[in-house]
Amino acid sequence: MRSKMPGKLGHVVISLVIAMGGINLVFAAWEENLDIVGTMQTGEFRVEFIEGYCINYDPPGSNDLKYNEPTKTWPIDVGTTKCDVKKYNVTITLENVYPCYQTFVRFRTKNYGTIPAKLKDVEVDIVDPDGLKDYVEFGVCVYVNNGPNYYYPGMLAGTHPRTDAPVDELETGLKDTINRALSGTNGYSYLLPNQELWYDLGFHIKDGAPENANLTITIKTIWTQFNVQ
Repeated sequence: MRSKMPGKLGHVVISLVIAMGGINLVFAAWEENLDIVGTMQTGEFRVEFIEGYCINYDPPGSNDLKYNEPTKTWPIDVGTTKCDVKKYNVTITLENVYPCYQTFVRFRTKNYGTIPAKLKDVEVDIVDPDGLKDYVEFGVCVYVNNGPNYYYPGMLAGTHPRTDAPVDELETGLKDTINRALSGTNGYSYLLPNQELWYDLGFHIKDGAPENANLTITIKTIWTQFNVQ
């Protein structure tokens, strides 16, 4: 004997069947509309000193530069400048320097990434075992690739930056000059991808400096993405 479904229950079952059929239609349409194929890539952020690159105007074994005449040398080799460039810091060592000793080095930073970079900070660490720091003056020239030059404390002496700012101002002087060079080149304070930042950094030893004195200066620049607040 075949049983009959109650009228109300039959209506409920039929309604559920129709509703489930509608859901299937919706899923089918949704899947068809989201059939997307593609690849997304993120940018690379990498700003570093060019490792190993340093032009040293008074390396070991060369005659010392004449003060305020950086294209000429004395017929002697007494003081020495050493320059060690790694990816994230530059170390400059002055050895056996004396009053009126003059020296210059040149090194570079490059944006190897695909994202514009802005300077966050400059850190300078000075190791002064012989009490030389108070007798050291500096000057710096900074420019982007072949763009205009920017100086601290100001302009040139011969073919190099003037060197009469106390070395205690090195952090501030570098940071200000880097930012002026960046904004003066492209209108923004950014180092663009593949751009290089060049530094020409000089030191002068004042009268009264201790004999046989050494000083080590380590420079670190810290960069962030251009859109980081």
